[in-house]
Amino acid sequence: MSNNKKKKVEKYTALYMSLGMCFGVSGGLIFGNLIFPDNMSIGMVMTIPVGMCIGLVIGAAKDKRLAEKMMEIIKIEFPKTTGNVIIIVKDHSGEEKQYEVSEKKMKEEKFEEGDRVAEETVGNLVSLESK
Repeated sequence: MSNNKKKKVEKYTALYMSLGMCFGVSGGLIFGNLIFPDNMSIGMVMTIPVGMCIGLVIGAAKDKRLAEKMMEIIKIEFPKTTGNVIIIVKDHSGEEKQYEVSEKKMKEEKFEEGDRVAEETVGNLVSLESK
């Protein structure tokens, strides 16, 4: 796999494009009903592509922010004292950081050593791998 392909993040682009299409359908029905009361589907034809484009732009912007914060998991520890998992990552500057995630989050994201992750919000890791 090439290094450029490995750096690309596409976690939210498709999701937000799909949401944009959904809002495009509902907006199109309203728009079509106001402008063309006899044929609401004309409004849908016009607004679905607009919703897709808006969702694509929003999703790509979120993915770009995640790509800037990309890190790699170097170690996962399962301490016996707490129900949480400790994940040690290395950021783009080579600095090691430690995050504590719940068992539930661990099962949702399926973190493994060597995976690419990013900090979505403060202290909240999200996997950039599609599994």
